[in-house]
Amino acid sequence: MRRIVVHTQQWSSLVLFLVVICLSPLLTAYAVRGESAAATQQVLTAPQGQKPLVVFYSRTGKTKTVANALAKRLSCDTEEIQSTEERTGILGAFTCVLDQLLDRDDQILPYNKDLSNYNPIIIATPIWLGKLSSPIRTFIKQTSLKDKEVYLALTFNGRLTEEKEKLITESLAAQGIASKAIYKIITKEKTEEDIVKDLNLQLEEKPIRTAIRGSM
Repeated sequence: MRRIVVHTQQWSSLVLFLVVICLSPLLTAYAVRGESAAATQQVLTAPQGQKPLVVFYSRTGKTKTVANALAKRLSCDTEEIQSTEERTGILGAFTCVLDQLLDRDDQILPYNKDLSNYNPIIIATPIWLGKLSSPIRTFIKQTSLKDKEVYLALTFNGRLTEEKEKLITESLAAQGIASKAIYKIITKEKTEEDIVKDLNLQLEEKPIRTAIRGSM
């Protein structure tokens, strides 16, 4: 009788072992399928990349042309920086000159966009006396752009020397901002079509990298 019990226990163990061996592939496949489903769910619910934003100041409208062309090419929003100072006409131009000579900050109106939702930031601004316009300088000082990729689109009537361009990048670097690329657009005696064409040619050579489309 004892011998029969021992054989019965052995057979039970053998049967259990065989069952485990047979079911192991099925259990493994089920587990892998479950992991794949979870991974797919994570991909579907993962947040999308941030969109670019064009921030600009324009006194005469030519920089606005550049900003609109950038927004159209990148399919993104714009944010116009507005000054409380009167900057139109001869007196307005004189105010701009004083701002640059005295390195004065501007009084700008609050802007509407939450910059934490955007990256990169493309800043379009006129150049006054070899410097960024005072409204844009003020915007940069009042805004944290250290964790953003920043591109500059600079408009001017004359020319921007390498020395002046270096001073601009150094000034930004002192505020923790490293510009990814600079686009220089001469606007003097140019039509809007010419301005946009010049910008697009530069964008072909130095694309703006975006989280959504890779490069534009």
